[in-house]
Amino acid sequence: MPLFRRRASEPEALIFTVGVSDHRVVVGGEDPGCRLLDDIDQYEVFMLQRQAPAGGRDSVGMLNAKLDYAELVDTTVAVLVLTFEELVDRGLMSQDEVPEKPAASALRRDLATYDYIQDAYTRACRRCEWVRAVDVQLRQHGVSVLWPQT
Repeated sequence: MPLFRRRASEPEALIFTVGVSDHRVVVGGEDPGCRLLDDIDQYEVFMLQRQAPAGGRDSVGMLNAKLDYAELVDTTVAVLVLTFEELVDRGLMSQDEVPEKPAASALRRDLATYDYIQDAYTRACRRCEWVRAVDVQLRQHGVSVLWPQT
């Protein structure tokens, strides 16, 4: 009878990348959820702190932040859609567990620049609700979605 027994090795997390920027997906890691939401949250805090007064127009800095926010949300949605496709392809999730993609409403191109930015921001806010719901699902499945490694 041996005095020391080897502890069974713990299963390693599965790691793969998705998208053209190689966002990392970790299945079975320590901190599940969509880490891209951390940056989205920072934008939301910034914009809440610098809201235009009631009836006022947004500053140029705020308009830039709204466009950056919209781009970040669009990137996050694309990465999450690809993540779910990959999880299904690898047999880690069934197709019926995959959430329906957020509606892809097109932005009108005939608007003035100010109105176009406001529409892009409003659309991004709606799409971000989907991202937050998906984050909960990812946490339940032990999946992390991370920024690409630099």
